[in-house]
Amino acid sequence: MQYVFLSYHRTHLAHKTDESSGYDTTVMKKCLFSFLFLSCCLATAIPAAELETLKNATLIEAGLNDGDSFKVKAAGKELHLRLYYVDCLETSAGTDAELERIREQQYHFGLEDPAAVVHFGKQAAEYVKQVLSRPFTVRTSYAFAPGRSATGRYYAFIETHDGRDLGHLLVEQGLARIHGKTRPAPDGTPSQTVLKELQDMRSVAMLNRAGIWGETDPRLLSDMHKRQREKDRERKALRAKLKPKRTSCDNPINLNTASTEQLQELHGIGSVKAAKITAGRPYRTVDDLLKIPGIGKKTLEKMRPCVTVGS
Repeated sequence: MQYVFLSYHRTHLAHKTDESSGYDTTVMKKCLFSFLFLSCCLATAIPAAELETLKNATLIEAGLNDGDSFKVKAAGKELHLRLYYVDCLETSAGTDAELERIREQQYHFGLEDPAAVVHFGKQAAEYVKQVLSRPFTVRTSYAFAPGRSATGRYYAFIETHDGRDLGHLLVEQGLARIHGKTRPAPDGTPSQTVLKELQDMRSVAMLNRAGIWGETDPRLLSDMHKRQREKDRERKALRAKLKPKRTSCDNPINLNTASTEQLQELHGIGSVKAAKITAGRPYRTVDDLLKIPGIGKKTLEKMRPCVTVGS
């Protein structure tokens, strides 16, 4: 509700500037009081960027389509979408970046043969093609998702024809890992709750040896996870050395809209804490950061001059 209130406030302030001679401040005060009262009564805050619902979408056949990224036609527009929360396996190994990602996915699933990654990546793409063969619903705020597409991609939730979330289905089928950008679900479920639900689904898929979990070698899983953690630590240390932290706060970072890369410019914030900050949105005050595990009062005070929650 706070975002509706702020949007209304900004709109009418602009109106006041353009038509100041006829502006009724008494009416404005009453309107602002009404919005403020409603914002205090509502338990659930509206996300910074609301999701737009596009019904009766259809899948477009495209060479870059895979399990978590594909082109669709919705509301007369062609969109390249990327699913929230999940990461399907690679479908090719033509570039160094793809090879590195295949190795990372191999370690995640505890696979002896990296060729299994590509095999199940193609299987995930085929599964999505079948599931989306009937009209489906897209929910997106058009948040930009970096990737290989020359036209750009947007993060989205996909609801299948029978009302299921596509990301959830992929995890249940053992065709995706829990990895990627998060935000509250379309029904308002907080992102942390969504993550816990997905983790439960993953546990069931592992126990049932569904999809790629059927190829997992339990003897390798622990060792591969250890290797991946070491690689992540090395990457994090290198990034910290090569990417200097902010020394100037002339342009504070907006906690409700900043990317994880921008958040990592802040003192004491690495990739893990940056992801936790984005998952904890929206923020009403800078002090809300104290709810994030790992951010204490000392860290917050060093960050405070460099962050904002918006106007």
